[in-house]
Amino acid sequence: MDVMDAILKRRSIRNFKPDPVEKEKIEKVLEAARRAPSWGNTQPWRFVVVQDKAKIEELSEKVAAGQPQVASAPVVIVCCGVPEAFSRKQHREALKQLIEYGVMDWPDEVLDNVVLGNEQFAPYHLGEQVMAIKAGEQIMIAAAYMTLEAVNQGLTTCWVGAISPKAANEVMGIPAHLFVHDLILLGYPAEDPKIRPRKDFEKIVFWEKYE
Repeated sequence: MDVMDAILKRRSIRNFKPDPVEKEKIEKVLEAARRAPSWGNTQPWRFVVVQDKAKIEELSEKVAAGQPQVASAPVVIVCCGVPEAFSRKQHREALKQLIEYGVMDWPDEVLDNVVLGNEQFAPYHLGEQVMAIKAGEQIMIAAAYMTLEAVNQGLTTCWVGAISPKAANEVMGIPAHLFVHDLILLGYPAEDPKIRPRKDFEKIVFWEKYE
């Protein structure tokens, strides 16, 4: 499927068929997430796939304040962030891997003093809160990739960000050094909503300067 076709066909679906989703399709959706770009190849994400109906209902009630679309989904992907991926040690390891693969040509002096020594390139300088924010940004990129590959697989998604991360960690038994950023609902649609309206192109795109 053409990428733009997938973009135009994507919808946020809130009513899913009860049909189970084939494992190979779920894996292809997750592979799209795995291939998403991330800052310095840090890949600060982990994904927990939930198909157990009782656990999905628990997520709906305790994590998503009873949002019915969560309970109706046959698959819920719990998207977790890894702030420590932006620690100096792990960030350096990720960048060194890029150097080893020939993606970048940085000597250790430049890597340590110019890149990891600068807060613009290394979020750990700005503290754990900023590291968590940066991890969240990368998760959103991966989640966007998942929504498009879901369309390619004949599936649909709903991106649920209105959740309690603390409750999610408790329900899913997720370690304290990770945080739950959002839920991606995945399944076959039981509805066919219209295309959502978008702002006019001329109102959001400017050339050379903002007008």
